[in-house]
Amino acid sequence: MTVTVLFGSFFLGLLLAMPAALALALACAAAIVVSDRLPGTLLPQQIVATLDSTPLLAIPLFILLGEIVARSSLGLRLVELCQALVGWMRGGLAQANVVASMFFGGISGAATADTAAIGSVMIPAMRRQGYPAAFSAVVTCTSSVMGNLIPPTIDLIIYGWLTGTPIDRLFAAGIVPGLTIGLCLMAMSYLVSRRRGYGERTPFVVREVGRTGLRAVPALVMPVLIIGGIFGGMITVTEAAVVAILYGLGLTVLVYRELGWRDLLPILAGTVRTVGGVMFLIGVAAAFGWILTIERVPQNLSATLLDLYPGPAAFALTVIAVSLFCGLFLTPATALIILTPIFFPLSRSFGYDPIHFGILLISSLALGHVTPPIGLTLFIGASLAKVPVDALLRPLAPFFLALLVAVLLIAFIPALSLTLPGLMR
Repeated sequence: MTVTVLFGSFFLGLLLAMPAALALALACAAAIVVSDRLPGTLLPQQIVATLDSTPLLAIPLFILLGEIVARSSLGLRLVELCQALVGWMRGGLAQANVVASMFFGGISGAATADTAAIGSVMIPAMRRQGYPAAFSAVVTCTSSVMGNLIPPTIDLIIYGWLTGTPIDRLFAAGIVPGLTIGLCLMAMSYLVSRRRGYGERTPFVVREVGRTGLRAVPALVMPVLIIGGIFGGMITVTEAAVVAILYGLGLTVLVYRELGWRDLLPILAGTVRTVGGVMFLIGVAAAFGWILTIERVPQNLSATLLDLYPGPAAFALTVIAVSLFCGLFLTPATALIILTPIFFPLSRSFGYDPIHFGILLISSLALGHVTPPIGLTLFIGASLAKVPVDALLRPLAPFFLALLVAVLLIAFIPALSLTLPGLMR
């Protein structure tokens, strides 16, 4: 009865167009009312207990870093370098768009920030070279999915906190799968551009690579500080965020002089708005997961699926399918907080390494960024390209297929996720 009311209230809230966090809070409150085992103070207690966590401190810091980067020219400098590096290939600007997202993913930590920063530069440039507006937006939106895997990324922090998996090892694990997604998208960009005759090739000029590379060096130092410091064991994830913020402020305020001290107020205001929503979502979703555990939903589901499924491959395909379904009406972060308490115990029963399973789940859920009607990056990309969202659906199909191929590679080749963490001390 309690579980039925919990899920029924949640989906009712979504049908009423409530924000996911409020729908989760409604579901928890309804379950508390009908249950004689759940204390009335459960929801506020769980929210407070959940947010009183040191690992979660990194989330607002990386959100602040993303706000700083989004208001600077770091994205433009990376785009110029990527154009010089891969502009000679078929569909050169499309390829540069994907490569720029690879670099930017190591700075911003969020797919939406990637879409806004890279798209504001690349979409107008691609249109000037004759690429259709919808195609330009689709390349930008799908390549931003890498931001959920290439560190630093908020989703990896949330998963590590939920499961007790070391976040530094999760950061290491996300690099190769993120690059795998990028390579699949580059291959699809080549095929589509070749078939439809998109884009102009530019000659490969070593001097131009050197010039743009020098301009981009300060921006490239930031992911080196974050990833190198964590992997080298010199700083924690939270300390890496602080170092990156100080470096980013020094770069944009003192060196480039793009931001003044007056700009810090809107940056902090934007950070507070985002952090408030994210942390409230984490708190109520944790209460939702706690109720599921008390009602033994993961344990009962585990016993059922172990009898039904022939092996880990079928389980992996189920995780991917459920993640794609959830992407239709939930943001990736929301779905991650709800599904992890359900699927994580099952993954252990099927022999999955916690790191590999985390990368599989997060990469599958990341496709929700480009899944209508909730896909936030689609709305951002369509706005930047000045086209309606439904105009993106047809050119999206081949790139969504490329993303799905990448997720299947991540699912069935564990070495993609486990090699780099295995090299850490």
